[in-house]
Amino acid sequence: IEPSIAHDPAAQGMAADGFSRTLSLLPEAHVYKLPPRPSAGGWRCQEWPKTSHIFTGRCRITAWGDDCTVALEDRETGTLFAQCPLNNEAPELSVEPVADSSRYFVLRVQDGQGRHAFLGMGFAERNDAFEFNVTLQDHVKHVRWEAEHAKELIAEANAPAAPPTDFTLKGSVSIALPAGKAPKARDPDTTAAPAHGGGGMLLAPPPPTGGGQSRRRVGGASAATAASPATSGACTTTQPSADSFGGSADAFGGSADWATFG
Repeated sequence: IEPSIAHDPAAQGMAADGFSRTLSLLPEAHVYKLPPRPSAGGWRCQEWPKTSHIFTGRCRITAWGDDCTVALEDRETGTLFAQCPLNNEAPELSVEPVADSSRYFVLRVQDGQGRHAFLGMGFAERNDAFEFNVTLQDHVKHVRWEAEHAKELIAEANAPAAPPTDFTLKGSVSIALPAGKAPKARDPDTTAAPAHGGGGMLLAPPPPTGGGQSRRRVGGASAATAASPATSGACTTTQPSADSFGGSADAFGGSADWATFG
């Protein structure tokens, strides 16, 4: 059958009932009329003669819901030339790569009335061919993931609900809680100053002063005599009595005289 069957207006309005998304738009694609299918080895683009080239246009990949279509359109007017619905279960039956090139494919185009034909399609740029192939693969993966996810949701919804867990205590149950040790009160006696009876040497108290008189240490009797005035009764020299250390020595361990000044 001729490729002109793809001009059916009903096929162009298939996306009217849903939201159509353009997955990819490739600016230049060449379409070829194919020779009879080879018996083995698959299609080979080197076997397509130049005279079999029938159309040059753009390739648009659209999707609505789970359906995906490869449409060949006129680059100027956007008129549909042919379209290839993608089989999500077996995409290689709709778009088949050739055996001798990564830029050429064989499309199974349909007219929406049950008739189909095979057309060859090739891209001048290798990047366009790569994008075409990856776009179709991503769509198929997405559809399959959604189908698996929907099955999981249905299985979870139909699964019997788990019985409620009973956390009540059965019978006589004793629960022991660790009380722990109370903090020990701080002993106030431990911070007090040590008693005077402990270790360490303490000096004896200074000798008492008598009658409000001040006593000053002098070097000896000669010093007291030298310091005494010539007048009578102004200063008298006395010898100190034995101190608390058992002798006439002073508190610093030496013998000394004490002069009393009136």
